Amino acid sequence: MGKQGQHSNFKNQNRELKTGRILFFLVLNFLLLAFFCSPSLAAEKTIGVIMTGDIQYYKDMHDSFMSKLRRENYADKVEIIMQRPYPDPISLSNAARKLIANEVDVIVAYGAPAALAAFREKSQIPVVYSSVYEPLTSRIKAKNITGISSKASVSSLLRYLRGITSISSLGVIYSTNEEDSIHQMKELFRLSEQYGFKVEGLNLKRHNDAKNLFSGTKVDAIFITCSSIANMASSSIFDFSRDRRIPTVAMLPDRTSHAIVTLYASPREQGEKAADKAIRIINGVHPEGIKTDSSNEIELVFNLKELIGMGFKIPMDLVTEATKLIQ
Repeated sequence: MGKQGQHSNFKNQNRELKTGRILFFLVLNFLLLAFFCSPSLAAEKTIGVIMTGDIQYYKDMHDSFMSKLRRENYADKVEIIMQRPYPDPISLSNAARKLIANEVDVIVAYGAPAALAAFREKSQIPVVYSSVYEPLTSRIKAKNITGISSKASVSSLLRYLRGITSISSLGVIYSTNEEDSIHQMKELFRLSEQYGFKVEGLNLKRHNDAKNLFSGTKVDAIFITCSSIANMASSSIFDFSRDRRIPTVAMLPDRTSHAIVTLYASPREQGEKAADKAIRIINGVHPEGIKTDSSNEIELVFNLKELIGMGFKIPMDLVTEATKLIQ
C-alpha cells in the first residue's frame, strides 16, 4: 500500500474513533439525564417536623408517624428535617421559619404551640398538625392546613380528681407561653365557680423555675395542664407533690409520672393520622381536600400505687373507666 493509501486509511480510523467518542458521550449524557430525572428520584419530598421540647409524648407521636411512613413504603422517599425548639413563641417561630426557608414540601407540627407558630407565618407550604387541644382548632384554619385534634377533656379529668378527694384549693400549673395551656387554665376557672373551689394559677415560663414555683403555695391538689414546659419540669413538680402528699393529675403522659390520674389522646393514633395526611399531601392532594380529624382514642390512666401510697381510695365506678392501671 502506498503512502497515500496509508494516509487515507489513518484518516478513516481517526474519523471512526472521533465518531465513537461522540456517540459514547451522547449515550452517557442520556443515561445521566434519565437517572436524575427518573420518577423515583423526582418523587422524593422533604417533611419538616416541629417537635416542641424534650417531651416523651411527642417522641412517641413521632415514632408512630415514622412507623406509618415505613409501613406505606415512604420512609426512604422522604427526607425528614427536624426542629426541636424550646416551647416559647420566639423559638417556635424561628423553627417554622427555618423549615420555610428550606422549602420543605410539608410541615408537621406536634402540639398547639408548634401548629400556631407555623400558621402565623402565613406560608403557602402545607401544614399538618397533631395533638392540638380541640377548642383551638378553630383558630388554626387555612386552605393549606389540616390535622388531628385532641379531645381530652379538662372537665373529665377534674371529675376523676374530685371523685378521689375533696378540693377547696386547686393549684393549676400552666404557661402563658402556650395557648392551649392558657385555655385549660381558663376552663378550670369557670369550673371552679360551678363546683365551689378556689384556683391558684401557677405560671411556669421556664421549666428551670419549677423549684421556686410552689413558694408559699397551699393547695389540696395540683392540676398540670398540657403545657410542654410543665411537662419538662414534671420531676420537680412530682417531687414537691409527693413530699407533701398532694394528689396531682396531668393532661400529658410521662413514663416516670407520679400523677394519680392522667388523661390524654393516644400518641399512636395522633402520629399515624398525621402521617396519613402527610402522605396524601406528598401525593398531590391539597390540604383543603383532606378532612381534619378528632382523636377517637383517649387514654385514662389511674396510678393506684401513688393513690394507695398517699392514703387515697378510688371508687370502683371510676376504676372501670380506666384504659390502664398502674399498680
